[in-house]
Amino acid sequence: MNFLPEFAIKRPTVVVSLVLMTVVWGLVSFMTMPRREDPEFTIKVCVVSTRWTGASAQKVEELVTDPLEEAIDGLEEVKLLRSTSSNGLSTIFVELEDKLPGNKVDDIWDKVRARVRNVPMPEPNIEPYVNDEFTDTNIILFAVHQKPLEGADAIDPAFAYSPRELDIYSDQIRDELRLLPGVAKVDRFGVLDEAIYIETDVGAWSQLGLTSTQLKQLVETRNIVAPGGTIDADDGRFYVKPGGELDAVQELDSIIAGLSPTDSAANHVYLDSLGLNVRRDYLDPPPLICRYGDIDLEQRAVIVAVTMKSGSNIIDICDSAKAKVDQMQNVAGVLPPDLGVTIISDQSDSVKGRIWDVILNIIEAILIVIVVVYLVVGFRTAAVMAANIPFVVLSSIGVITLFDVQLEQMSLASMIIALGLLVDNAVQICDQARTNQMAGMKPTEAAVSGAQMLGASMLNGTLTTIAAFVPMLIALDGANREFIYGLPVTLSVMLGISWILAMTFCVILAAAFIRAPLDPAKPSAPIPRLMVWFAKRFRKGGHPHGEGQGFVYETYVWLGRIALRHKFATIALSVLMLVLAMRLPVSTEFFPLTERDQFVVEVWLPEIATIEQTDAVAKQVEAMVRKLSPYVDEEGNARQRLASMRTLVGGGGSRWYLSWEPEPPKPNYAEILIHTTDGKLTHEFAEQLRAVSRQGDAQLGLQPIVGARVVPIELFLGPPADPVVLRVVGDGFADMQRLHAAADRVKAMVEAQPETWDVSDSWGVEGYQLQVNVDPDKASLSRVGNSQIADTLNAYYSGRLLTTFREGDHQVPVYFRLRPEGRRSIADIESAYVEGDVGKIPLSAVANVSATWEPAMIDRRDMNRTIEVRSRVEPGASGNDITMRVMNSPEMQELQSHLPAGFRVEIGGALEESMKAQGKMLNSFGLSFVVIVLLLIVQFNSLSKMLVIVGTLPLAMIGSIFGLWVTDNPLGFMPQLGVLSLFGIVLNAGIIFMEFADIVVRERADKASGGPILGLTKVEFRDALVEAGRQRLMPIFLTTATTVGGLLPLAMAGGPLWEGMAWLMIYGLMVATLLTLFVIPALYAVAIETFGVRPFKQEETPAPAE
Repeated sequence: MNFLPEFAIKRPTVVVSLVLMTVVWGLVSFMTMPRREDPEFTIKVCVVSTRWTGASAQKVEELVTDPLEEAIDGLEEVKLLRSTSSNGLSTIFVELEDKLPGNKVDDIWDKVRARVRNVPMPEPNIEPYVNDEFTDTNIILFAVHQKPLEGADAIDPAFAYSPRELDIYSDQIRDELRLLPGVAKVDRFGVLDEAIYIETDVGAWSQLGLTSTQLKQLVETRNIVAPGGTIDADDGRFYVKPGGELDAVQELDSIIAGLSPTDSAANHVYLDSLGLNVRRDYLDPPPLICRYGDIDLEQRAVIVAVTMKSGSNIIDICDSAKAKVDQMQNVAGVLPPDLGVTIISDQSDSVKGRIWDVILNIIEAILIVIVVVYLVVGFRTAAVMAANIPFVVLSSIGVITLFDVQLEQMSLASMIIALGLLVDNAVQICDQARTNQMAGMKPTEAAVSGAQMLGASMLNGTLTTIAAFVPMLIALDGANREFIYGLPVTLSVMLGISWILAMTFCVILAAAFIRAPLDPAKPSAPIPRLMVWFAKRFRKGGHPHGEGQGFVYETYVWLGRIALRHKFATIALSVLMLVLAMRLPVSTEFFPLTERDQFVVEVWLPEIATIEQTDAVAKQVEAMVRKLSPYVDEEGNARQRLASMRTLVGGGGSRWYLSWEPEPPKPNYAEILIHTTDGKLTHEFAEQLRAVSRQGDAQLGLQPIVGARVVPIELFLGPPADPVVLRVVGDGFADMQRLHAAADRVKAMVEAQPETWDVSDSWGVEGYQLQVNVDPDKASLSRVGNSQIADTLNAYYSGRLLTTFREGDHQVPVYFRLRPEGRRSIADIESAYVEGDVGKIPLSAVANVSATWEPAMIDRRDMNRTIEVRSRVEPGASGNDITMRVMNSPEMQELQSHLPAGFRVEIGGALEESMKAQGKMLNSFGLSFVVIVLLLIVQFNSLSKMLVIVGTLPLAMIGSIFGLWVTDNPLGFMPQLGVLSLFGIVLNAGIIFMEFADIVVRERADKASGGPILGLTKVEFRDALVEAGRQRLMPIFLTTATTVGGLLPLAMAGGPLWEGMAWLMIYGLMVATLLTLFVIPALYAVAIETFGVRPFKQEETPAPAE
């Protein structure tokens, strides 16, 4: 590798040309490479949904969920099954093994479909649906809604759009967006479909000699959709289309139901004469209610959600989508002027912000390097060091495209982390070139010699840092590996290119621009000049300090000698500091909150609530949000915090953020996505809404919301998980009463914690069930079966599909059911007539109806009944700490000791995710440690030197843990990456210090004789170590100062993603590099002086003194 500096000096044109070409490549790659908010990876989860209208949760569990889970569980690739059985619906989440390659996932979903198809269902019309697109994340959401015309204050009710019109307009927008490059699919949510209802009441229907089955046959016969064949005539082929498709609701009234005999003839009997009410309306109750609102507006809406293709540019797609919508509204005139198409979520804004953050950090790093290095050693050296940064970054961007790395959260994070590392190589080269010039070498010789002397050590330091990150690609698997893939690859490329450019391009710049001062007593840099003035002023008669002789250096020499004289005390003190630091109460939280201009409000009603009741509470919350929106900014101006909000009642719709898992259809659930005017307002807004929803606000005239849980949730950067989750599990079909009793006790323990709020369990309250108890003897005599009773009651109350009415490509289902007042009356059920083989008979003649309380929801995990106790936590509290506190409490120990066989309490939620991830990270750390040890052994060919350098790694934890404790940041994923990068910096400092120590010891050993250590006495040996430290003082200071300076903006204004990592590295670096200058010499002295280790092999070693 010594040839690289010589080649660069001899062939500067070649080197500069290659560097510039690589930079241009990087610039072009930066402009064209794919961009996205989060890394592209395969979430190996699908959802199997099965509807069985009218069935209780327990029946759904026993006859639908359990058979499906047994079939799916037979696949060896399945890691976990999670299911929820509720009234009329079974939802099963199928998770695959992490180690399964992403390109094999679709094959497994095909196997799941095949197995699901072969599972017999309790009724022939029940069909499970496998959704393997559940994890697709929408990059931009549009709300299609009506708005007042320009100049109008409100919408004229006479011209209000119907749900069908919103359906048509949103469909037009979807069709246009589908055609855009890079768009994978466009979905719609909140479309309220039309339906035709043929309604009756129990009394009238019981008197008719017409059954629902006969009615279905009449309507189907009239509504012909079968082809009529073809005619091959002489003129060509003609297709025959029979008439009969219904083209108006009125035709249903004119269907002949039978004949009515009169005196003269039989008259036709039409449906409208039988007391049946035929009306065209919208699905009632609606499966999903969607609304858009802002500070003044509240309108029904349809959500248009765009998903992008793999490898596409999110910024280009979102810009194209917005331009296309704008064209449809303002240019083409396709959409009416009073139709609003409002953006409610746009991930490209976040991506632009993160890319801009990286650019700003690079600019800040360059400026900080220039300022810090200029103050210490002068402008020329500062310019050379700073010039290295943009060249390394841009060159690296071009290279990482070869490894299919995209611009996303992890790769951008790695660039920011690398900024603290890539400066180090340039610092070493520039400082050594300057030092060599001061020793009398010419600039070119000084630059080449310095690079050759440090090249091997810098390479090994770079490789050890790379070794801290690359093992992630080996230790992690599946989605975890795909998610972090960009981080180790980008870091490794940037560090590798940093070393190459330091050995070539930086050598050319150093030779051309760096010049040592002509007179060391007259330094050019401000700080050394100030120190010279200080020496002249306050040290009368003394020698003024120059570049290499100063108060700082003398202080280090004095302290270094003391540290080596008391080497065991020095080591013991560092160990004590480490022990004390590790005992500091630092919480763990794998992923922090994200500072987005969005938060979610979940509204939960009891499981027996209807969608209308949930919608009424959701409207209360919306009104509360509007009331809380105004605020006064720092300048005294009245502002609004609410930009817009989107409400979904009855389910969670689509995944609009990677870490947000939408709820499956639930009539007792509403999701309100609130878009704030500024991300800095989000936390305060959410907290105020939480407080007011529970306590009210008399000043604003707001009452607390009762009978519902209103849960504002700020978004996390990691996987979706509640802060506190404890699972009470019972094997198989465990006794539900015992399970509930155990869960209630766990719930009480969590509620007793002062930092918890919104404590709930996943089963909720029991539902009120009407049990129809059929007498088999009476039913047999009446020739009516259980299935006929169930079908009749289901038709009465849920509706029976008779046929589908068609208008072009628009389809409208036709249902038979009771009128609304009949469906809402529980008392009428006993007077209902059921349809048997011989006609209609009263239900009371064959069955009795009783009311019971049954679970409205049953959760299972790996086919075992499970109740999850969940809780949110107060700001600043750690859910992981609370979970462990509850698990270790005496009450929990007592509960677990008395649980029935097959019952247990497990940890879930954020702590479970953290433990899984941290376990894998520990594997990565272990592998990194092994590789680092091997690299050190290869370089030094010495176990003792390897142990000395490795012994400095714990020093990085002293300041790191202290920094997290002082700034009140948890030890999460990003801080753990900060520890790895800190290890790299400390290792670099240790490796180069050891190299310099050997050089100084060898130089002095060649001139000495009679000492026990290669001819040196202990004092001489220690002085050699102190001299090595003195020579390393300047580059170590520059590395620390530039890195800390570059991290300060991140620490102070980098948001929750960066703050913890930045403060950890700042404190850790300041403490670790300082201790390295004292602890490494102490450890080395112990190895040499106490254990007799030879520093290096020498052909002729002076004889030890007697």
